[in-house]
Amino acid sequence: MLFSLLFGSLLSAETPEQPQENTSPRPEIHFDELKNDYRIIGRLGKPVGTFHTIHGTWKRFNFSGRQLFFEVTHVDFQQLTEPQLYPERHFKVALPWEIDQSRVDPDHSLIYEYRVWESLEYFGTPDDFWKESGLPESIGVLPGIKIKFEKEFLPLELTSELNYVKVRSMNEEEANRRLAKLTVADSRLISSPQKRDISFYNLRDQYQIIGRLGKPLGEYSTIRGYWQKGKIPRGRDVYHLLLFHVTHLNGSALEKPIIFDRKWSGVQSYGGLPFDPPVGKPVESEIWEMRVVEVMRHKGMAAGYNRESGLIEQHNSVFELYDGLLFHRRPKIVRYTSKLTEPAK
Repeated sequence: MLFSLLFGSLLSAETPEQPQENTSPRPEIHFDELKNDYRIIGRLGKPVGTFHTIHGTWKRFNFSGRQLFFEVTHVDFQQLTEPQLYPERHFKVALPWEIDQSRVDPDHSLIYEYRVWESLEYFGTPDDFWKESGLPESIGVLPGIKIKFEKEFLPLELTSELNYVKVRSMNEEEANRRLAKLTVADSRLISSPQKRDISFYNLRDQYQIIGRLGKPLGEYSTIRGYWQKGKIPRGRDVYHLLLFHVTHLNGSALEKPIIFDRKWSGVQSYGGLPFDPPVGKPVESEIWEMRVVEVMRHKGMAAGYNRESGLIEQHNSVFELYDGLLFHRRPKIVRYTSKLTEPAK
């Protein structure tokens, strides 16, 4: 059968011999440069933040336990040279109130067609988390916990996520008929005159991403700064937000504050201790001192989201790469701005 040949590719090849690890320093790429000067080409082979039609099947593997994987075999009706596996946690519905997720059936080899866009996220558990926090590893405080009372460590790494707005399932016969009637889309990638292309795999494996704090993403730093109200433009809108102005980094005063907004960039906790109340909302003029790591992710809806999902015409599409700060201890809060000149500890 046509579809059997197209969709029958399994990850059965022998694992190639691993090359020796390259210990030379990786070239650095700064967050602002990545955001402004580069177009990121995702695992689907297409620019992130653009809509595409994918086909594949949900699978379970012996190594994955209860974790489901979606094996993408076709993008825009073009067969991939090598199928791409996405764990369930990196495959997200954009309209949970309109899509019935119960239709996923990995045991009957149904073929699924999704309308998706791809986004990236650099997030997880830093290597030094337990040493830095002083917490016993038996305490599950991380957002990586998928099963109650059972801890799952998510490595701090760059990952690719798929966000979908439409889904349909079909058997092999239906899929054959659908593919036979559709015109195959042009799979060539049109170059961007404004930006340079960089692939997800090159970014993940070959570069070290330097955040706006001037440190590699995921590296711990001690910062001090103050909260102040300000305006942040996003698309056609302007938001009035509390902004965190970083004034000290690892005990040294900065020449110019580095500003993080609370809504998009995020200044938030990894997770709460079991018996501690949550950290309160910041107040203007409060000074916070924190032990943080900087992370990043794409946020917002891809262009054409409303049209793709059958909603009213989209008027303010915002899809951008943002960085944020995550702290694991309760911030030290000083309520008097006069103490801002004290040296950071």
